[in-house]
Amino acid sequence: MTPSGDWSFDPPSAARWVFPQPNGSVVIAGNESGKTQLWLIRPTNDEIVQTASLPLVSRGVRTQVGDRLYFTVDSGLIAVRTNDLTPVKGVRFDDPVTAMVPTPSGDRLYVALKGVNGLSVVDRYSGTASANVTLPGPASELRMDPLGQFILAKPAEREDSLWVIAIGTNQLRGTIPSDWRADLPAFAPASQIAVARGEDVVFVNLGTLSDASTVAGGGRDFWYFFAWNGFRPRSVDLDRPVTFDTPAVAPADTLAGTPGDSSFNPPLRDATPTMIEPPAVIARPVGYMVSFAAVLSEQKAREAAAEISVNGLRPRVTPTQSGSTTIYRVVLGPYGTREEAERVGRDSRRQYWIYEETR
Repeated sequence: MTPSGDWSFDPPSAARWVFPQPNGSVVIAGNESGKTQLWLIRPTNDEIVQTASLPLVSRGVRTQVGDRLYFTVDSGLIAVRTNDLTPVKGVRFDDPVTAMVPTPSGDRLYVALKGVNGLSVVDRYSGTASANVTLPGPASELRMDPLGQFILAKPAEREDSLWVIAIGTNQLRGTIPSDWRADLPAFAPASQIAVARGEDVVFVNLGTLSDASTVAGGGRDFWYFFAWNGFRPRSVDLDRPVTFDTPAVAPADTLAGTPGDSSFNPPLRDATPTMIEPPAVIARPVGYMVSFAAVLSEQKAREAAAEISVNGLRPRVTPTQSGSTTIYRVVLGPYGTREEAERVGRDSRRQYWIYEETR
């Protein structure tokens, strides 16, 4: 996933891995002549900014903050900085590396070794294995909690369970029955783990490692957890002011007695709240828009618009607000019907989506 929009790039040789970076740049890796070559580009420009040549590697992973890439080679790890592909100090082990996963901050790297009953914890600053996690057996795959609190490890010799490891203590928390798939197990919202058990998906409480709920038949679906606000405007119905009726004041001659008199009866105040209906807002349809990109940079949006031409027409860039964020859309339209908008999108031979514009 990259915020740079539509683009394409032909590397000097076949690409094997792609590592998008938080700043929009991309590191591409491919094997060539017994070595692994790295190319750094900044889409949508197809110029290679930096290159690096590494020994033949078997797998790679980037830190969540995006400042380093780690690769496994023989019985060790090698790493490069992602901003310029400069090599950094590697780590040598006595056994082949089978899996590795960094913490979200990238300060530690958890490494599983072939035939070793545990994990080695590599400190990125010293470049050495600073700690170990003891496990019942060797691990073959690792998955990190996005918050950096737990690791899920797949036992190398079992296919029906997983281990939960607490990062704060570097200790095994327990074992959970689960299949291991491309999408599951996965860390889910509300401090839960979603695991696959046959045809079902079970949510397990991270605190107690007990089953919390089951989605019958959920194992037939592909699961991916993400946060999404939808960029939807706030409903006017949520902003309805509350007012109170002004209390009526009784004429002076209707008051019996004085405040010190027991017969004094002050007028009652009506404090019943009254809801004032906001004026009706009627969304008037304008037509169907063809959108090719939605990015945070106006320059990127204009560059993307300059590369698109549909039947002699070029899209325009329109800014829209989502809270305090300005989003720049590359659009064509409006069109009277969705069918017409779909035809324009297909004629562009680019990725697009259709939405209805209202005013």
